[in-house]
Amino acid sequence: MKTLKWIGAFVAGIIGGSIFMLLLHNVSGLIFPEAAMSKFPEDPELIKAFMDSLGVGPKLAVVFSHWGGAMVGSALSMMIAPTKKIWPGVVIGGWFLIGGIANASMIPMPLWMMVLDLLGYIPVAYLAAHWMQRINESS
Repeated sequence: MKTLKWIGAFVAGIIGGSIFMLLLHNVSGLIFPEAAMSKFPEDPELIKAFMDSLGVGPKLAVVFSHWGGAMVGSALSMMIAPTKKIWPGVVIGGWFLIGGIANASMIPMPLWMMVLDLLGYIPVAYLAAHWMQRINESS
């Protein structure tokens, strides 16, 4: 039974965090219609021009969407994992960091955006895991 909880913790963290990230991407597309995912070009040569045309707001919304996914994924894994330690949530942050590195290698973005994006995954996952640990301890 404990093995199923571990598997469930990581699956829920990855899937739940990914769904939340996509929801935030869609919400940011409503706030910044020029950056909606439906307008994202498929041609690799047009992607750079598209990214260059976006302002700071849409770029920060993308970063916050990524961090939000890592945060929710971390919290979900901590809710299910059969341990009181924070490492399952941090591992989910690492998973999202790997996805962020892959994303940054495929989509051209300004250096400041890439650095900010990649530096945030582990800290937000850690904070979410720590928060969930404190909630679990007080229950």
